[in-house]
Amino acid sequence: MTNPPYRLIGIALLICAAIYGVKRWEARLIARGDAQGAARVQTDWDDQENARNAATARDNASKFRNAERVADEDAQREAQRLARDAAAAGAVRGLRAEIARLNQRPDPYSAGDAGLAACTREAATARELLGESSAAYQGLAAEADGLRDQVTGLQGFALNVCRAGRPAGLQGVALGR
Repeated sequence: MTNPPYRLIGIALLICAAIYGVKRWEARLIARGDAQGAARVQTDWDDQENARNAATARDNASKFRNAERVADEDAQREAQRLARDAAAAGAVRGLRAEIARLNQRPDPYSAGDAGLAACTREAATARELLGESSAAYQGLAAEADGLRDQVTGLQGFALNVCRAGRPAGLQGVALGR
């Protein structure tokens, strides 16, 4: 007679239970490794995001400081331009006053001399033209000063504010060229 298969069934059950236990233990180790890896990746990600946010904050602060400095420089240039314009307007007013004074003085020449009278009229006309051209020149100079200050301000803004976040070695390098 043969032995009942109980013994073989018991050994098979024992082997199955051992395999099941080892697989559960392996799954638990894998899950713990996955959790540790995910935590490590999340920590690295958070550190990188914090560093990027800090760099962005530094760049924004630098751009803000540069924008304030450029605005201050623009205000100073504007004040200087207004002072130059006022001085030029004063000079034109002084010139016009002198022209008016010269035109008001009595004719020093005798009334019978037509050549001297013509010279006197031509001198008065030349003075008037000088006054008109000086006013036109003063207006043109004021407009040119305003445009110069605008270009200087825009160049300063582009150089100091727009490129504030670039690395130190690239501050003066043009983009896209």
